[in-house]
Amino acid sequence: MDTSKMSNFVAQQVTRSHVIYIPAPVVRTFPLFEPLGEKHWVQGWNPDMLYPTSGVAQQGTVFMTQHVGEPAKIWTIIGYDREQAYVTYINVLPQMYTSRIDVRCEPDGSEMTSVRVTYTLTALSPHGNEYIERFSEEHHYQAYISSWETAIRHYLLHSHMLPHPEE
Repeated sequence: MDTSKMSNFVAQQVTRSHVIYIPAPVVRTFPLFEPLGEKHWVQGWNPDMLYPTSGVAQQGTVFMTQHVGEPAKIWTIIGYDREQAYVTYINVLPQMYTSRIDVRCEPDGSEMTSVRVTYTLTALSPHGNEYIERFSEEHHYQAYISSWETAIRHYLLHSHMLPHPEE
């Protein structure tokens, strides 16, 4: 990386957190936030499991995702405890930003789970700063995470993901 081009660059960082409520017990909800579990409710989510290749979620799991028009994103699970129902991911979108994503599930009654999703984004470039400015708007983040709640509720009710908006 040519650091001379970045001498005036000042990375921005933002942390946002939001709680969603899922109508299922923690034992059914938490696996939906593991890399392979997200395939049930996230449109276009198809992780390429690098380690372990089985896709088992554990500390040290590494995988990649690719979205249209973006470079591949590299993910690592840096914290994981199935019994405590939490997972922490670090992902890197090269030349743009890094994200730390903390997901914590807690029982909210016998058939409901509260899920706190916390994102911390750090820019890696001026384009990353621009992305963070858009992402960090409180209403944008809440709408983004609330869409997770809608998608998960649909999956739990219908056993398939929401149709893509263009379908």
